[in-house]
Amino acid sequence: MTKARRQATAALAVAVAMTVGARASAQDASVAVTGLRDRTIVLHVANYAALSPHVLAGARARVAKVYEGIGVRTVWVESEDTVRPRQDGQLHLTVILLSRDMAAKQISAERIPAHVIGQAHLATLRAYIFCDRIAAAHGTPTLLSIPLGNVIAHEMGHFLLRENGHSYNGIMRANIHLHTIQRQNFDASQASAIRTSWGAFGQPAPFDDLR
Repeated sequence: MTKARRQATAALAVAVAMTVGARASAQDASVAVTGLRDRTIVLHVANYAALSPHVLAGARARVAKVYEGIGVRTVWVESEDTVRPRQDGQLHLTVILLSRDMAAKQISAERIPAHVIGQAHLATLRAYIFCDRIAAAHGTPTLLSIPLGNVIAHEMGHFLLRENGHSYNGIMRANIHLHTIQRQNFDASQASAIRTSWGAFGQPAPFDDLR
């Protein structure tokens, strides 16, 4: 991968160490951030993967809990419309749940490695989720909504944290833990970074991937 490509792309991989994931979750307890209670992220979710309402509801609840921990409210809107820049004081993001065919085309065109399960394109505020890869991951909980919610929450984190998105522990690990049902959260430094950088959201930024 070239230096330019590294700067344009970041990734999150499926992790296999269940005990490490549990420890990370225990360390990264929910962080209550004062001054962010009026902050809202609107997720425009395009369900091309045809996931059931039950799965989507579970993923939505998972995402909401992660962001409540840092004082950010999330609104989930199911729509296939492209999000355009808006001056309403809220951060609008598009989450595209890729169908098998859509994912195959994107994987082939971009030569995406097998362990990549999501991508966040910061310049367009779009996240691409490889649902079939998440469902097929070894050790994934029976309820697809749990790992799906984790991946979506992680990708959203890249929009908030930009180039400094990954961390050693918690929801922003570069190697996400899909095994555990225990909620993974932002750490205190990430919550602080989100608080201080909120005013810059909407500015052009490079590509950020999730593996």
